[in-house]
Amino acid sequence: MNPRGRSLPVPPTLPRIRIGVVDDHEVVRRGLRATLEMEPDMEIVADVRTGREAIRIAAEQRPDVMLVDVRLEDSDGPTVCERVREVAPATRVVMLTSYHQDGMVLRSLAAGASGYILKDVELGELKRMIRAAYRGESVLDPVVAPHVIAAATGNGDERGHQRVKNTLALSDIDIDIVRHLARGLTNKQIGAFVHRSPHTVKDHVEKICATLEVHSRTEVVAAALRIGLI
Repeated sequence: MNPRGRSLPVPPTLPRIRIGVVDDHEVVRRGLRATLEMEPDMEIVADVRTGREAIRIAAEQRPDVMLVDVRLEDSDGPTVCERVREVAPATRVVMLTSYHQDGMVLRSLAAGASGYILKDVELGELKRMIRAAYRGESVLDPVVAPHVIAAATGNGDERGHQRVKNTLALSDIDIDIVRHLARGLTNKQIGAFVHRSPHTVKDHVEKICATLEVHSRTEVVAAALRIGLI
């Protein structure tokens, strides 16, 4: 109350940025929650460990920003990003990861990610980037920015960049099959994991070869490693 008995105006509160965290390491999730919730304009609405859970919380919570690791136990970041953008178009997805292969960066951005940040970023910079993403800006870690610029301006391996773009045509099952190919499994063994017949797996492998512009299973694995698909 002021001396005349009138209520003083209440200062406006900051709009809170609602954040979802997706990472299969509990230590990372807890650390981000503890750090970010100290900010007056940020709150963690959910933290989950799998891509499936990420899509669910995106649909249910509609966070303003989601921090997503590019490698999850049941999926990869670009695939999750694409699904999140389908169920919650207003959510800004930012990749927060330890990996900075050119292919994974480009796949993430092509899937609709608003940014790509490495986990060794300074905390102050991470918070700044989250706020920038919330405002609708694109954010790129300085380490990966030159690679993205090179790809955008055509400087670099054009065939490799085309392969990266082509991977967007691969389904979740295709990507699962690539991962099993990397383990050296046969079509029959892969079929048991993905619940498809060996003949169907063979058809998928042929499609994958055509998509990645290669001619053998070994080349599929090599190309997938180069572009960050596995």
